[in-house]
Amino acid sequence: MVPNSELTCRIVQFIFLKPSDLDTIDEEIKYARRLLDEIPDPSKNRVQFSKIDDNGYAFSAFTDDRNGNMGYKNVRILMFITGYDEFSCEINGKRSYGVTLYELSENHKMKWGLFILNCLLPEGITFNDVNAVKISRISTGVTIQIPIRYRIQDEKSMTPDEYDYKMSTCVPALFGHVYYARKIIEFVELNNLQGIDKTYIYYDPVKMNDEGTRRTLKFYSDNLKINLIEFTLPFDSHDVWYHGQLATITDCLLRNTGITQYTFFNDLDEFFVPVLQNQTLLETVSSLFEDRKVASQRTALKFISTKINRSPYTLKNVISTKRLETRFTKCVVRPEMVFEQGIHHTSRVIQDEYTSPSHDGSLLRVYHYREPKYCCEKETLLKERYEYKLREEFDSVVNLLEV
Repeated sequence: MVPNSELTCRIVQFIFLKPSDLDTIDEEIKYARRLLDEIPDPSKNRVQFSKIDDNGYAFSAFTDDRNGNMGYKNVRILMFITGYDEFSCEINGKRSYGVTLYELSENHKMKWGLFILNCLLPEGITFNDVNAVKISRISTGVTIQIPIRYRIQDEKSMTPDEYDYKMSTCVPALFGHVYYARKIIEFVELNNLQGIDKTYIYYDPVKMNDEGTRRTLKFYSDNLKINLIEFTLPFDSHDVWYHGQLATITDCLLRNTGITQYTFFNDLDEFFVPVLQNQTLLETVSSLFEDRKVASQRTALKFISTKINRSPYTLKNVISTKRLETRFTKCVVRPEMVFEQGIHHTSRVIQDEYTSPSHDGSLLRVYHYREPKYCCEKETLLKERYEYKLREEFDSVVNLLEV
């Protein structure tokens, strides 16, 4: 972490820059903003659930200044509830007279479902004045106050130079025993080699029992290579679809909105791969989003047979299915243009004219490393690009952490 003294020094230097040096001023502003963003804050590195009652929890409230197909201007709150109900909202002492409840599309009739409560901003109040919202369940009168976690700006006013990062990756909640230290090292180092600026990993510290895995996550978090976000469900994870991954995807979408130009959604055993040898991942993705109405790309994938299940397994396994998988796709999105993101597809864009096309894998594809049952084609794009550099970086971290 950069010491606060260095941050202060740079800000002071910025104050005395010549007004004519606009480029330097702009760069110093971005640098100072990034340093401030990197300072660890427990409240920002945790999905904080606020209990409404035994049948409801609220989290990740945000102001939304996008004038789209979900109404304008709204304060929105993510909620896990056990069934549809009516709620009221109070913002800065004024009642909201436009309150709706939106159900996300991947709840699959489980006991707990993910919803978004939409509260129309009362007249006479600006978003800058809103730091919290009171919500009440009308049937019981139970009231709680939820702090604003994110501020989403008008996506149509954004320009490419406003983003802090070009590319980021969101990894949904880690669960089970398939995620071990060396697998995490391989994932982070390969992402770094591909030019991904930020990796967000959601995990439950209560269930993270392996010492080597905990040490690895802490190492990368301390070195600012990943944003490690605590995610502990306040109810049994078997009562919600796929261990609550939809909540982490939605929270990560909000974290990246207005901050990152392109965000990938994939697991630790999946990698986005540019197909053309003369193009980087960023160049490939940028070409797929040349049409400014494209909000996301559903990317076809290849299942790779993981016969050798030892890291770095991306260098040891190259046999894949012949055909590209086009049902269980993974997505890369422009976050500010998406309202609802699912596990395998974009469920809702914020403007009716925005699109979410399916890419056939000719320029960009996903490698998904699975059980050793696939054949009979070779997929060597990752190995050819990164074999020696990845092995060097991988071995260095493994030896350092002794994992």
